[in-house]
Amino acid sequence: MRLMKTRFLIADDDTDDASLFCEALYHIAPRKMHCFKVQNGEELFQLLSHEGRLMPEVIFLDINMPVINGWQCLARLKSDLNYRHISTIIYTTLSAKRDVELAYDLGAMLFVTKPEDFEELCAILNVFATNEEASLIAELKRFSSVRVV
Repeated sequence: MRLMKTRFLIADDDTDDASLFCEALYHIAPRKMHCFKVQNGEELFQLLSHEGRLMPEVIFLDINMPVINGWQCLARLKSDLNYRHISTIIYTTLSAKRDVELAYDLGAMLFVTKPEDFEELCAILNVFATNEEASLIAELKRFSSVRVV
């Protein structure tokens, strides 16, 4: 039996996208998921510094955010011993090959282009919630919005 991850953080300045993301998590497992939302990298690091034991298990980062963007967040997360263990996924509307390669170079676990379909978003998040990291990539390759280098 696989343990369900329950604490997700979405860093996205588009409040509609962030709300839809959290709605999808709650749709997967009502009352079992916790979704933290922040609008930029500065808010992300403020939240992480105050969460302590309730740190998110997975962080989804939009690239184009004000103050501290997704690239800067990713680089900082992966260079900090306190946060590098957190699974970090780039979650964006961009899909250029150079963006995908940069994400992996900076230490992202995966690069996900925001799905247009709510059911696909739910399916992708369900894979993140219920699978161990070692089996995630194999499970996620079936989704067109997941880019693997």
